[in-house]
Amino acid sequence: MGYLEEMLVRNGVIYRAPDGSLSYIEGSLVSNSLVVRNAAGWVTHRIERASNGVDLVLRNTATGCVEMRLKV
Repeated sequence: MGYLEEMLVRNGVIYRAPDGSLSYIEGSLVSNSLVVRNAAGWVTHRIERASNGVDLVLRNTATGCVEMRLKV
C-alpha cells in the first residue's frame, strides 16, 4: 500500500494534523473497498474500483462525488 499512500499524501488526502496524528488507509468491513480515515477515526473517503474495472477512484463520503482517479 506504499504507492497508494504516497500518492494520497502528495494530493493532500492523507495529512499530518498539528498534534502529530495522521490520517490513514484501512480496509472496509462493510464493503469491498478501502477507506481513508482521519486522525479521529471518521471515514472521509472511499477508494473503489472505477467503472472501467482497472483504475481506482477516490470518492468523498460527505458529498458522494469522485475527487480523483488513480491510475494503477
